[in-house]
Amino acid sequence: MISATLLALALVASPSGLRGRVARIYDDLRTETLRFAVDTARLPEFVKGPEWADSWRVDRDGGNRPSGTEAITVVWSSRDGSRTRRDWVQVRVEREELVPVAKKRLLRGDRADSSSVEWIWRRTTGIRATPPVRDSIDNLRLRTGIAPGQVVWREQFEMQPVVRRGQMVMVRAGNQGASASVEAQALQDGAPGDRIRLKSPFGRTITGTTGSDGTVTVH
Repeated sequence: MISATLLALALVASPSGLRGRVARIYDDLRTETLRFAVDTARLPEFVKGPEWADSWRVDRDGGNRPSGTEAITVVWSSRDGSRTRRDWVQVRVEREELVPVAKKRLLRGDRADSSSVEWIWRRTTGIRATPPVRDSIDNLRLRTGIAPGQVVWREQFEMQPVVRRGQMVMVRAGNQGASASVEAQALQDGAPGDRIRLKSPFGRTITGTTGSDGTVTVH
């Protein structure tokens, strides 16, 4: 609903109307995988501010993935910058994003590739997490089962293991500038950044952090 303050402003001819300026705010936020439909029909096209105002602009507070009802600020400024006034209007924004959708039933641990997901424009809200980056999912696997037609969100993916249970891996240990390397047997799968257990050549169980190159570091 438009604020009473702005409704009270007299309409005047202006080379750049309020509706166009508001629409351009959301045009600037569009990407190849994100687009908006902005309802500016309830906004006046031309507005007049206080007599002392020499210029005006529109501002938006919020992140780069807007949706729902948003507040837009109309800021009036005097020529010398000594006076400003702010009026608020509301606009309704619908957001669509290009998201991965399951083409068939997927199980935990399945990879997401062109045979299992397709990218479709779907309306989204600020409630859900950001969708995964399109070029990133080839290196990911599902951490949960997914029904056909369901969107797969970023939190439902996890990295593919670079270390497999039973595999012999190089373990690096370091302390105050000294370092040593030894082969050990992985006791569990490990993706980059995971803490995993290994069996050392001496029969001890040790724990380390999996690196992206498949080595494990013990501190």
